[in-house]
Amino acid sequence: MKKFLDDILILIGCVLVVYGVSLIYIPAAWITAGILFVAFGVLFGIGNEKNTNKEAE
Repeated sequence: MKKFLDDILILIGCVLVVYGVSLIYIPAAWITAGILFVAFGVLFGIGNEKNTNKEAE
């Protein structure tokens, strides 16, 4: 569970940010969600790349 705790906290943080933005302006929430998904995807890809390099060694 500790292995995924940081990912869970990031995901919860993203949901809360999008919810907060949606209270102000709905279209901005969609844009924010898209940006956060892209950022999370990049971070996930970097994490997988590091794990792949460790297995190759």
